[in-house]
Amino acid sequence: MHKAKNTRTKRYRKNVDEAYETLDQIVMFINDNEKLKELSPEIKELKYNIDNKNYENAISIIDNLFEKLGEISGTEEFANKLDDLISVIDNDEVDEQKLIEVSSETFDLFNLEVSWRDDANKNLMPELIKYNDVIKHNIGLRLQSRLTKEQAKFVARCNSVHRDISLNF
Repeated sequence: MHKAKNTRTKRYRKNVDEAYETLDQIVMFINDNEKLKELSPEIKELKYNIDNKNYENAISIIDNLFEKLGEISGTEEFANKLDDLISVIDNDEVDEQKLIEVSSETFDLFNLEVSWRDDANKNLMPELIKYNDVIKHNIGLRLQSRLTKEQAKFVARCNSVHRDISLNF
């Protein structure tokens, strides 16, 4: 019976934690919108270099973009597209049709990422902040980086009483 209770408790905590982590992750993606927008000039330069068949400069721009994308959350899919693009460009003989297809997908994905994050920042973020304020002291409490002073005092008082935990092993 004790094991079943522990299993249900762990399952509940896992579900709750995953739900709150998802909220944190979405907020982080939206907050990184400005960082992503700052890459627009480099993306335009990359497009210009690919259109003018200046592949060596395009490769160096992509390498530079990889470094910057590592600091922006939620850009893994775009980084994979850039990796596909560099694979096409880095061949001895560049397949023009494949290059057009892959570069178009890459630039479209970048524009889509910027667009949805910009829209979410304007329309969704205020609601997410309200939602977070409501759940952060109950559902999200376990994942908070810091307890409030009131919560810390309550936890310290609760845990200051000796309990026999030998039955838990």
